Amino acid sequence: MEEKQLTIEERLLRQVKKKKRKRRNKKILKFVLMIGLISMIVFYLVGDISKVRSLTVKNNRYYTDRQILEIAGIDYDSRYVLTLGLWVNYKLESDPLIKDARLKKDLYGGFTIEIEEERVIGYLTSDPNLILIQGKGTVKIDDVNLIHMPRINEFNNEQLKKLNKAFENVDASILSMISEITPHSETYNNDMVMLIMNDGNRVITSYDGISLINKYKKILPQLEGTHVCLFMDELSNSIIKQNVDCVKKK
Repeated sequence: MEEKQLTIEERLLRQVKKKKRKRRNKKILKFVLMIGLISMIVFYLVGDISKVRSLTVKNNRYYTDRQILEIAGIDYDSRYVLTLGLWVNYKLESDPLIKDARLKKDLYGGFTIEIEEERVIGYLTSDPNLILIQGKGTVKIDDVNLIHMPRINEFNNEQLKKLNKAFENVDASILSMISEITPHSETYNNDMVMLIMNDGNRVITSYDGISLINKYKKILPQLEGTHVCLFMDELSNSIIKQNVDCVKKK
């Protein structure tokens, strides 16, 4: 049986139909692929596989890990992809006690938050929620860890401003060795400061001499006895051991 010879018009019409069928099949394939991709994304986002797998907080002293995560708005239900580092950093740095924050993501679904806390001079005995922060003054902060902070006793607002400035150049390692900061009076100057160290030694100084406490570690091997009374003289740039009992002095 001989195949029917198609006219030119019929061949063109057949080619047009064939092209339309191919375009239709491509559209169907694209649609199916898109639906499949969307389904995979939705499945990933709503499933446990998209949740963060580990949470680590570094360099925090005054806030607990839990508090840092609460401020950041992150927990183990957080979605790895949807958690934006810039937004988390912004929320953390909006806290008055946090100077700098960085959220890092690893390839295994883990988050690491590295923070730099503000420089804290101490907390007020009159209200432990009032924290003296270097350069910011007194700031009210609830539920903060006071263990690493010196206690600040009975200073008025003007004296607190002077403390803020005086501790500007004190090393953080030395500041952590101070357990208490209290007003002190001598016959020649009734507006001085006594630093009570963690080891029991007392250091008496004017506000201008507070930065000399940076030499404290160097003189420790030379001291004898406990509850030693030291005087910091900014004029001679030295720390002198006193032969008096400054524990009983007011």
